[in-house]
Formats: sequence, C-alpha cells, structure tokens
Amino acid sequence: PNDVKGSQMIDRVVNKFGDESVAELAVAPLCVEEISNLMTKVIEDCRIGGSPIEESTRYVLYDVKKNGRWRYVCPDNIKESGLGNAYVANMDFIFETYASMVEPMQALFRKRLSADAFEIEVEREGTIQKAGLKSLQDENEIKAHRIAYNFTIRSAACDVIRCILPACTQSNVGLVGNGRYYSGLISKLLSQDLTEAHHLAKLIRKALNTQIPTFIKRAERNSYAVENQSKMRALCQGLFNSISIANSEEVTLLEDKPEDQWVNLLSNMIFPYVRHSTCQIRGIVKALPEERQNQIFATYIGSRQSKRDRAGRALEYGYPIQFDIRAGFAEYRDLQRHRMLTQQRQDLGVDLGYSVPEEIAEIGMGEKVQECFERTESLHRDLQRAGMEQEAQYATLFNHLIRWNMGMNLRELGHFAELRTQKAGHPKYRRTTQIMARLYLDRHPQMEPVLRFVDYNDYDGGITRADQEARTARKSLASNLFDDLDD
Repeated sequence: PNDVKGSQMIDRVVNKFGDESVAELAVAPLCVEEISNLMTKVIEDCRIGGSPIEESTRYVLYDVKKNGRWRYVCPDNIKESGLGNAYVANMDFIFETYASMVEPMQALFRKRLSADAFEIEVEREGTIQKAGLKSLQDENEIKAHRIAYNFTIRSAACDVIRCILPACTQSNVGLVGNGRYYSGLISKLLSQDLTEAHHLAKLIRKALNTQIPTFIKRAERNSYAVENQSKMRALCQGLFNSISIANSEEVTLLEDKPEDQWVNLLSNMIFPYVRHSTCQIRGIVKALPEERQNQIFATYIGSRQSKRDRAGRALEYGYPIQFDIRAGFAEYRDLQRHRMLTQQRQDLGVDLGYSVPEEIAEIGMGEKVQECFERTESLHRDLQRAGMEQEAQYATLFNHLIRWNMGMNLRELGHFAELRTQKAGHPKYRRTTQIMARLYLDRHPQMEPVLRFVDYNDYDGGITRADQEARTARKSLASNLFDDLDD
C-alpha cells in the first residue's frame, strides 16, 4: 500500500504540478544496442543528466558478420523504397572492403613496429622499467607482452581502416541517466525526421517503463521544435541553395565584434541547415536587407505557446572562444563527446569532400577505397533525389568531411586541448585540436600557461597506443588479470 501511495504522490508532483526536478532523483541504467553511428550522435548530443559510453571503432573490428549480415543499419523507409537493393549492395561492398584490409593493415604496422622492438612496463626490485621480448622473465610477462603488442597493432589498423565505415555502422551505447534526462531524450528522438529515431524512442520508453515509468510519462514529440526545424530548413534552402560553398580553413577561430552580434546570431541560427562556413554565412547574412534578417530570427524563434517552447542552441551564441571546424565524421565523433560545450553540427553529406589515409595506398587498396567513396556518394545523391534528404546521411563514410562549431570558455579550452592532444589519441583529431590551440595562442599568447600541457608532437608511424598498452601490461601483471582479445 505504501508503494502505491508513494507512486501516486510522485505522479502528482511530476505530471500534475510540473515539478520536473523531482525526476532527477530517479536514475536508471540502459543499454542501447545495434543502432547506427548516426543515431549515437543524436543520443550523445543530450547534455545534462545522462552519461553515455559508446563502442569504439578505434579498437573494435567490423570484419565478421553477425547472423549472416554485416553490422550496419538499413532503415525501413530505405529498404522499402526503390533504392533498398542498391543501399544493401553498397554497404555490403564497403564492409567486404573493410574486412579485406584488416590483415594487410596489421601486417603494415607490424613492419613499422616489430614484436622484438615493442616494450612493456614491468616492475623489478621496486622500480618500473621497460622490458623488450628478449628480457621478459616468465610466462606471465610473455603473455602480457603478447596481449599489449597485439592490441597496439590492432588499434593502429582500426584507426586507419575505419575511414570507410559508413554512418549506418551499428554501435552499442551504455547509458546511465535520470528521469528528466530520459524524458528529454525520448522527446528528442520522437522529434527527429528519421524512422530509426522514432523506433528507438519506443524501445527506450518500453524498457524504462519497467524502471521509472512515472518520470517519462510526459515525454512526447516536440511539435514546436519540429515545426521550427522544418521552416528553418526551407528558409535556408531558399537562401543558400544557389550559393556555392567557398573554400575554408580546416579550423577557424572566429572573431566577434560587438557591432556584428546581430548578424552573428542570425548566422548561428542558419549554420546547422547549410554546408557553408560560419564566415561565409556571416558575409551573406550581413548583406541581406533588414526585413530578410528579421524573417530569419522570427522563423528560428517560431510560435512559442508557453515557457516550455524553447528555441535551439543558436541562442547560446556569445562564448568568448568559438571555432568553425571542418573535419571527418570520424573526428567529430570523438570531439563531440565534450557535450558540455556549445556545439552545432551540419547534416552529414558529401559536398565538403573526404580524406584517405596514406597507409591505404601502402597496402595497395587505394583504388578499392576510392570506389567505396564514389559509390557511396552516388547512393547519397540518389537518396536525396528520392526525397530522403535526412536518410541520405546514412550513405556517408567516416572520412567524409562535415562542419560543426564549438563555443567555450578558456577553462574548457584548456581541458579540451590538453586531453585531446595526448599521444594515445587518434592522429587526425589530435591535429585538429593542435590547430585550435595554436590559433588561440597566436591571438592570446599570454594564456599559454592554461594550455601548458598541449602535446604538439607529431608521432610518426601512426602507432599511438604503444605507451598506453605498455602501462596496461604492468597493471595486468600486478593484478594477474589479462584481457586477451584472441582467447
């Protein structure tokens, strides 16, 4: 009886009186499996009240089929369209190409770093020292060395060959969140234009109804946000579709003048709906007549009916440090995890080009990988022509370039730059972060102590995990616990 009365009281407080903060007291773990990488970014874009952890393409291989299928998502509306067979054929070709590169790429890195040259950390007579294969003293040290070496080579190969993984590649996300977070997440998913998001929202609601049903009862499609996004998309297409995308730097540290705040705010509103850089958008908006500028603002704010109708993140404009970044989707996936920063990304696409790691040509797979990009770009445009603009994002690869912006304060930049330039990081996102740090310090050299531990080194060979795995080997020896991926 007390449980019943308690549930009724919580229901009244949360759902009748609107005291949403009570929902922050209920916490639930959740595992979301076999969703697309595109969908993981939607989930991880939610900032407060939840902590996600995602399966990493830097350490996990996608070279084995599961139940006779490669690990990618094929949305129902694509499957049922006239492009379903072409979609499946394209993705199968990509994963077959990926699988064919696993062993040759590992062989390349074994040549760059042989097992004999690889060292692990061991503890001898109370001191920590490096030990190579020939100086190991027992079976446990030999085992620790083998595991650390194999994982180092494997992760180096994964870092390169993931360049052709598509955005529809399946992933798993573990979550711990409170009721308010999950309510917002379900609403966000229901408000997307993707059927995968709607299906996922239903599954999450079903799972959480067994744990915290009261706190997600009010979660529903946000009609205000849906209408605003639709109108902004149409408005921006009318303004920008005939304007070519200008060349831009990989990273731009934006400069804001007080007299340009209005134009810059409007440009921030437009940014997610186009492919153009922030600087180009600002120039175009500045030249618009006042009436047109007012239309952009009014469309973005929309028709608010209550305090719950909240406009988007463009209104967070005004951070002292703002970057416009053009890099691969793979790098975005890693850097986007700094969710507390103000971030907006543009839709995944093929208009900004792509990059191919030099190691691909070294193993003789240059033409095959080129074909992966060309076939995917053709499919992407076919989906767009078929009216599936949002679904076309599935037909992009990890090394297709996208654009996003980041706003932060100095403390956040220091944390971000020092963390994302450490040696174990992926070479591509390390480079992007190094550029960000340099651009800022060029403008504000007196702030160097805040970014003191940014690592500007360029480590040759692409083998980034060697030091980390050497330390892990020592910890494994101390605990006598070994995580052998080959067992």
